[in-house]
Amino acid sequence: MKMLDDYITASAETLMKQAYWTAAIYLEHAIEDIDAQLGKDAARQHPELVAAYMQAASIDMAGATIAQQIRAGLDEIAAAITDAKA
Repeated sequence: MKMLDDYITASAETLMKQAYWTAAIYLEHAIEDIDAQLGKDAARQHPELVAAYMQAASIDMAGATIAQQIRAGLDEIAAAITDAKA
């Protein structure tokens, strides 16, 4: 049972582009969400909140990706043990 699109197969160039696309999405959402919660221009007045939002989103994504990869590896180990016993 493989996961995460049967492992990450993107090129270094694709991953580099994905990194700034992801940052742009996080920035857009940070501004929208902070302004929605704290009022118009709150994000502009408090760039530290934007930075913290983007950092939290990045950490969450990294943690989820790592967890999926660990799970995929454990599933493959379990399958190999089961196959070896059969």
